[in-house]
Amino acid sequence: MPVGETRGPHPLDMLAASPAGQLQWPSSLGRVRPWLVQYLAWDGQTACQAVVVLPAAWAPSTPPPAAVPLLISPHGRNNFGWNNAVIYWQELPADGPFALICPDGLERAHDPESDPFDEPPSSPSLFTYGYPGHVDDLARMPSIVEETLPWLPIDMERVYVLGSSMGGQETLLLAARYPDALAGGTGRLAGAAAFDSACDMPTQCGYLTQMPLTASSNPPGVAAMMLEEIGSRPVDLSAFNQAAVFYNSKAQTHWTIGQLLARLPEDQGLWDERSPITYTDELANLPFPLRLYWSSNDTVVGNQAANQSGKLYDQIQAANPAADVQQVEGNWAHSVEFVPGDQLGEALRNFALIA
Repeated sequence: MPVGETRGPHPLDMLAASPAGQLQWPSSLGRVRPWLVQYLAWDGQTACQAVVVLPAAWAPSTPPPAAVPLLISPHGRNNFGWNNAVIYWQELPADGPFALICPDGLERAHDPESDPFDEPPSSPSLFTYGYPGHVDDLARMPSIVEETLPWLPIDMERVYVLGSSMGGQETLLLAARYPDALAGGTGRLAGAAAFDSACDMPTQCGYLTQMPLTASSNPPGVAAMMLEEIGSRPVDLSAFNQAAVFYNSKAQTHWTIGQLLARLPEDQGLWDERSPITYTDELANLPFPLRLYWSSNDTVVGNQAANQSGKLYDQIQAANPAADVQQVEGNWAHSVEFVPGDQLGEALRNFALIA
């Protein structure tokens, strides 16, 4: 699909936004208030949820006096929008102030037909991995806020996207595919910041097959989920440990990665469309600033300097030395810097969103 092209209009059929009272919002985050909104995903039929976090004083009877920035934050792998808001963003919307939307989303392989070799994930939002339909839905977030919270004035010229891990990958894809106007012309990105992002998806998937199974992590199982979600095998399999084992819940037995690869059709294009590094030229010519945060000690997204965010930065610089892109390299563990007192706060200050 060409950069910036959408898959056509989707009926919103929104439910009215409501205070998120049915879920337990931590009392320690009292300066902000969550609102739940529902929207139809890219398939035109699946209801998805997003949590909008606002300063606690904002409500239909007491809206902000002027239009405010909107921040879109795609969540990381095996996570939800709610957790993204609570664990990472905390009370930052009150510090701006700004509006924050953290959507769940809908992956491609969310039912038995689209996930033929294993059972679909327990939630259809956990492993979106930059599916183009989901990226299109991210581009609809300003219009979704406008439809569900009509009392909330949004500055459509100050829309930002920030995410970590899989959310960082999707941040980069949204920036690359919607550099000018967002879906339906509603909103325009003014900045993007990606943290610990997978930028080359075949290389990252192969890396996961090389990692050992531990008591708390199953990298080959994650690689299998990625393969099934993308629905094909890449051309170059040299990075893959095809003897790595994962549990196939549909077959109720263990498979090797090689068994799964042999059953998938070869289609490099399906990997390229989910790899931010494919869009180097677009990212090198954005009309807004791009910030890349990555760690040399990241073991979840492997070899960031040579294969992922560091490589993407080098390629952007080679494509356009004048590109408004900065990288911040650290030695943190995966995604731990994506919190208010660390690099997330630094990114927001860089965009003049908090003091």
